[in-house]
Amino acid sequence: MLKIITTCYNCEHFIEKCIESVLVQDESEWEMYITDDASSDKSVEVAQKTANRDPRIKILRNKKNMGAVFNKTSNFVYHAKPTDEDIIVTLDGDDNLINARALSYLKEIYLKGYWLTYGGFKCSDNVTFPNSFMNPIDWSLSLRRQRYCLTHLRSHKFFLYKNIKNKDLRYKNGVLFKFPEDIILNIPMAEMAGPDKCFYIKEKLYQYRFHEKTDHFLNDDHRTKIVQDDLSYRSEYPRKTKDQLLKHKCDW
Repeated sequence: MLKIITTCYNCEHFIEKCIESVLVQDESEWEMYITDDASSDKSVEVAQKTANRDPRIKILRNKKNMGAVFNKTSNFVYHAKPTDEDIIVTLDGDDNLINARALSYLKEIYLKGYWLTYGGFKCSDNVTFPNSFMNPIDWSLSLRRQRYCLTHLRSHKFFLYKNIKNKDLRYKNGVLFKFPEDIILNIPMAEMAGPDKCFYIKEKLYQYRFHEKTDHFLNDDHRTKIVQDDLSYRSEYPRKTKDQLLKHKCDW
């Protein structure tokens, strides 16, 4: 089963297109979990109207803003109850899929034995990223020194996800991180999977919206500090076999 994680905070102007891009997929076996993180706009109302009572779409509401790490880990698992072989797909509430075959394309990749995908995103023409941001992982270097090496379209098997340690979801003082979830969650999974199990998508499947309310604008300085002062110094995860990953019991 494909299980889509969609976090939403003040996505009133984007969430309709996000949901519609899933509804038009030629792959029908999916569930979409939209978590509204205490938005102050009409995100929930727009989401409910667009979902049109489709039972595959679950809309959840937080009473207070919890951040992406909580919403994409324990909150998602509590509601979605994923199994080890489920494919977990990240589709943020202000983004959308740009190809109706995106989910079936992912399914085909996993049938070939991969555990994680990344890449395949498109952004506004007037936004320029470093070349390293648009290229596959350089496996000769530490992933923790490659700040944006795991870009959208991000997906992974749940048996990989559940092996991320609870302590690595938190600051050194034990408080749960709010962001940057792409680094906190995806780098450990890629380290455990290794190059043979990670698939880089070249085809453009995902629309990334770069706007004034994204983390890149609101939290980039803090993000940089977290990476430089903490995450880049944490121990890398060892490569693991599928049997080792399956036997692990999630601790969050």
